[in-house]
Amino acid sequence: MKLKRVIYELYEIDLVSLHDQSEWHEIDREIFLEFDNGEKMYFSWCNEPVQFSIGSKNHRFNENQPDHIVDASGWDIWKDLIGDNIQFTYKETHQILEVKGQSKSVYLSSQEKGSWYADVLHISDTLPVFNC
Repeated sequence: MKLKRVIYELYEIDLVSLHDQSEWHEIDREIFLEFDNGEKMYFSWCNEPVQFSIGSKNHRFNENQPDHIVDASGWDIWKDLIGDNIQFTYKETHQILEVKGQSKSVYLSSQEKGSWYADVLHISDTLPVFNC
């Protein structure tokens, strides 16, 4: 499946630090990837299969409507994946999920400011170092 869009569904507090760093950011809620066939995959931190892992669903993790919906497709961290066939690979017992395109990857992990096992979705363009 080819990646069409990257959408962030955010709490109000997520807006504060969204653009502080161009190579990574952290949110408390979730994102979804939309593919060229219309399929959506949602990603967030979760507690299955292990606590504070990165999970995926075909619907929202949070039942409440988000405070903000932001299209991140054109952001530096994501733009090189748009139009690519995407593969997903878990690393470190579901603590890190690699979203891999043809020439670039984005990494989703459950950490906050370098501390692992957090209820935060960390999004980065380099593989986080898992040291616990």
